Amino acid sequence: RFVTALIAMDEQEGLLKGRTTAKDTRDAAYGSTSKAGPAKARAFETVDWEFGAERDRLLREALHKSRHLRHKSRSKWRRIATEFVNAGQGWLVFLVVGFLTGLLAGMIQVAREWAFDLKFGYCSVGGFWNSRKECCRVSPDEDSCWQWRTWSETVRGVGGSGKRDTGYGMDYVFYMSWATFMGTFAAWLVHTFAPFASGSGIPEIKTILGGFVMKGYLGGRTLLIKSVALVLSVASGLSVGLEAAYVHIACCVANVCARYFSKYATSEVKKRELLSGAAAAGISVAFGAPVGGVLFSLEMLSSYFPPKTIWRSFYCAIVAAITLRGIDPLHSGKLVAFEITYHYAFGWFELPCFIMLGAVGGLVGTMLLKLMVKYAHYRSNSSIARHPIREAAVVSFVSASVTYLSTFLRMDTTDLLAALYSDCKYETNKTVDQLCVESDASNIIIFLLLCAFIKFALTIPATNLIVPGGHMVPAMCVGACIGRVFGFSFSLLQERVGDVGFFAECAGHDQCITPGVYAIIGSAAMLSAVSRMTVSLVVIIFELTDGIDYIMPTTICILVAKWVSDAFGRDGIYDELIVLHDYPYLNNKMDFVFNETAADVMKSRDLCVLNAAGNTLSSLNSLLATTEYSGYPIVKSLDTMQLIGYVSRANLETVLSQKSADITDDSPCFFTSDRPFPRNTAYLDFNPWLDQSPIQIVETTPLNRVIDTFRALRLRYVLVVRNGALVGITTKRDILRRIHTFRGSSRPGSVFSSSKRS
Repeated sequence: RFVTALIAMDEQEGLLKGRTTAKDTRDAAYGSTSKAGPAKARAFETVDWEFGAERDRLLREALHKSRHLRHKSRSKWRRIATEFVNAGQGWLVFLVVGFLTGLLAGMIQVAREWAFDLKFGYCSVGGFWNSRKECCRVSPDEDSCWQWRTWSETVRGVGGSGKRDTGYGMDYVFYMSWATFMGTFAAWLVHTFAPFASGSGIPEIKTILGGFVMKGYLGGRTLLIKSVALVLSVASGLSVGLEAAYVHIACCVANVCARYFSKYATSEVKKRELLSGAAAAGISVAFGAPVGGVLFSLEMLSSYFPPKTIWRSFYCAIVAAITLRGIDPLHSGKLVAFEITYHYAFGWFELPCFIMLGAVGGLVGTMLLKLMVKYAHYRSNSSIARHPIREAAVVSFVSASVTYLSTFLRMDTTDLLAALYSDCKYETNKTVDQLCVESDASNIIIFLLLCAFIKFALTIPATNLIVPGGHMVPAMCVGACIGRVFGFSFSLLQERVGDVGFFAECAGHDQCITPGVYAIIGSAAMLSAVSRMTVSLVVIIFELTDGIDYIMPTTICILVAKWVSDAFGRDGIYDELIVLHDYPYLNNKMDFVFNETAADVMKSRDLCVLNAAGNTLSSLNSLLATTEYSGYPIVKSLDTMQLIGYVSRANLETVLSQKSADITDDSPCFFTSDRPFPRNTAYLDFNPWLDQSPIQIVETTPLNRVIDTFRALRLRYVLVVRNGALVGITTKRDILRRIHTFRGSSRPGSVFSSSKRS
C-alpha cells in the first residue's frame, strides 16, 4: 500500500489542476502579452527537487523490501535476473531514446534533402522521391545530369539535357512558389495543431530542465508536427537550421518513451535526467558530435546533472550517432558533416589574425543577437504576431526572391558551409572554384560580404517565425563568410609580400594560409557570440570537421568572441528569449546585488497554514477547493505559529482520495501523533506524508543568500521564521518575480503575474 501510495503521489505531482485551452497554449507558445488566466499560470508547475529525490529513495527502499519478501520463495538466479531487469531500466530507456532520436533525425534529413531539391525540379529516372544527389549519383557532374529535370524543362516538354542556362525565369517562379508554399504550410501546421512546435525549443527545454513542468510542450502531437514542419521550413530556404530543433525533438521522444518506464513516468526528477541525455542526443545527431552533445547539455541546458547522468547521456548520444551513421543521410559513409583535409595546419604568425577574427565575430554575433531580440520585442507588441501564417508567407517569399539570385545563397546550408570550408588548392567543384579566383579577388570579397549581410538580414525575421528552426547554422554561415573574407585577404597579402618578415614561416610551403580554416573559426566565433557557448562549441567544431589540428586557434577565437560579446551583456540568445517570454527560470550564471532581506519578498499577508489538530475531512476538502497553493505549512497552533512541518497539495489529495469507506466528512484528520480521540474512532493520519524538516530561514537573511540557497539546493520554497515562529513563505516564483522586476522585464500577463500558487 505504501508503494502504491507513492506511485499515485508521483503521478499527481506536477500535473495540471485545470485544462489548458488552445488559446492559452498559443499564448504561451508565442509569448502573448494578453492577461494570463488560471490555465496559463498552471502551465508552469514547480518541481521540488529535494522532495522528489527523497521520495525516489523511499520508493526504492519500499520496492526493495517488497521484492525481498516475494523473492524468499524464488530461486537465486531468478532473483538476480529480477534485480538486473530493475537496475537496467535506466540504461534501456536511454538506449531506446538514442535509437529513436537517430532514426527520426535520419528520416528528417532524407526528407529535407528531397523537399529542398523539389524547388528546382525532380528525378525523372528511378523515382521522383529521390533527391538530386541520389538521382545523379552515377553522373560525373550534377550540372550535366540528364536524369534530373528542372521545372522549366518539364513545362516546355524538353528532356533533361543538362543545360541549366535556359528557362531561368520559369525556374525562378517555380522556386519562389515552392518555397512560399512550404514556409506557409509549415506555419499553418504549427499554428493549427501544435503551437509549442515553433522555434528551436531550447529556451523552453532549458526552463523545463530548470525545474518547471510545461504541460503539453513535450507531447506526441508536438513531436509529430515539429518533425514534419521542420522539414518544410528548412526546405523552403528560410534562414533557419535543423540543428537546434533536434534538441526539442529528442526531448519529445524522451518524454513519450518515459511514459512506458515506471521509474521515469512517476518521477519528474528522474525524467529530467532522461531529458538531459536526450538533449545530448539531439546535438549528437545534429552535428555528428556525441561528446559535444553531452557538453552542450551540461554547459547550456541542465540545472541538475548528477555524475551518473553524464555517462548515460554519452551512451544515449553514441547510440543516436551510430543509428544516424547506419542510415547515412549524407551518403558519405561518415558521421562528420565536413571532413577537412587541409595540407597545412596554421602558422603562429596567424594568431593575431585569429584574434582579430574572434573580435569581429563577437561584435557581429552580438549585433545579430540584439537585433533578433529587438525584433522579437517589436513583433510581440505589433499586429504581426496576430497573423503568423501571413507573416511566414511574406518572409518565405522575400527570402526565396533574394536567395535565388545567388548560386551560393540558394544552396542548402550544409553545402554552403562545405563550400566555405573548402580548400581552394585541392577543390574540384566548379561552384566552389568561384571563391578561389585570385584575379577576381575584389569581387569575391564583395560577394562574400554581401552574402554575409543577406544571410544576416534574413535570419532576424526567420528565427522569429512560428515555424520550427534554430539560429545555429544561419549564424555559422554568416561567420563562415566573414572568416573566408579574412582568410582570402590574408592569403592575398602574403602572396604580395612574399615569404619574408612577418610571413617568413611560409617559406617552403606552396600554400600556408588556408581561407577555409578562417571560415571554420569565423563560424565558431559567430555562434559563440550569439549563444555564449564555449567548451562545448570547441568540441562540436572538432567533431563536426574532424580537424584536431585546429582546436587551439578555434579555442582562442571563441574565447575572444566570448569576451567581446560579454562586454555588451552576458546573456546568450536562449537566456534572452527566456527573459522575453518571462519563462520561470532561475539563471545560475547571473549575479545580482540586492539590499533586501527575505522579509521583503516573502508572503505573509495571504499565508495559508493548517493547524496540527482540529481538521476534518470536510475542512480539508474545502481548503483544496478554495485555494490553489502547492502546499501548506503545518503549525502547532495559530496563536504561537510554532512550525511543525509542511505538506504538499499532492500528498493531501493522495491521502484524501484513498480514504477507507468508514471515513466520513466529520472524521478528524491529524498531522501529528497526538490523537485525543478514542482508538476506535475512524480518522485520517497525515503524519507519514508530512515533511517534518522543511528548509527554514530567518526573516533577516539577505536576499542574495536566499537566492544562492534556492540555486544550490534547487528548492521550490523556503519557510521564513522569527524566533522559531512562522511568519511567511518564499517560493521560487517570488524570487523570479523579484529578479525580473529588478531587470525591468516583468510585464502584465506574464507567468510571474500575481498567482497564489507556489
